Amino acid sequence: MRINRIDYPQCPNCDSSKDVILKFPKVRGFDIYFCTRCQNGFTHPVPRNIATYYHSNYWISPGVLGKTKNLIFNLFHSRRKNLLLKYLAKGDILEIGAGEGNFLKSLGSNFVSSGIEFPTAKIKNKEIIKVDFLNWKTGKKFDAIIFWESLEHLAKPQDFLDKSYRFLKNDGLIFIELPRFGCLESQIFGSHWFHLDPPRHLVHLTDSGLKKLLSRSGFQIIYQKGVLSYEYSVWGFVESVLNFFGIKSTDYFKRSKFPYFFILLFPLLGIAFFAETLFFFLGQSPIKLIVAKKKNV
Repeated sequence: MRINRIDYPQCPNCDSSKDVILKFPKVRGFDIYFCTRCQNGFTHPVPRNIATYYHSNYWISPGVLGKTKNLIFNLFHSRRKNLLLKYLAKGDILEIGAGEGNFLKSLGSNFVSSGIEFPTAKIKNKEIIKVDFLNWKTGKKFDAIIFWESLEHLAKPQDFLDKSYRFLKNDGLIFIELPRFGCLESQIFGSHWFHLDPPRHLVHLTDSGLKKLLSRSGFQIIYQKGVLSYEYSVWGFVESVLNFFGIKSTDYFKRSKFPYFFILLFPLLGIAFFAETLFFFLGQSPIKLIVAKKKNV
């Protein structure tokens, strides 16, 4: 049943409900709204204890599956390092949503790296700082701040971008990789699109919407491109198909020690591989990389 517009929640970035529409009701028990003013979606309500939705193997999968996943991710994530090196040969780096810090470890001695995770994150790397970034204080300034597949997990990304601006040196850079809400794949699958992932994904960013948020915070986009991210997009396509048929499987697979289920999914994985390659060449990759520069006042 459609609720009255007066009962619509406020957009977490615009603080207004006047321009909010209900996009997808009751996706895993949560509503997905869209703000026509900032051109971004958001999940409502935000759970009081979001940590309960991140199981212990969210960051590290066990057994053969975990080792295979790490190998694949490390292979494809080299694109991130190569992109960073195009803009910075050395410097102070802060990664927000760093997980176990694998990307930071790959950077080498030319970079002084710091990583932040949620206070409740179930990670083993003791060097990662577990803190609420919005309450974190430091006298240090950074050459670059990184959000690799983490900005969509934040209820108020505008606040994080504002604080990132203050933490950057003059001409500092911000690197973002994220799912593209509104891409062709998201339109095809609608409420079944894997990358909605409520309530872990609390905001659903479009190309134009993220540009608006970055501009409000004082950033200018200097690079943006859809990426051929097989490590994310192929499984995202498979899971979207499974979601369409009501098969909720991702968390179960992440807990599994032996990936026998992949044998059953080989035909669908092949279709997904072809589809994601096609989306990329059509300029509709579901994953996007953005570099933005701090506009100094």
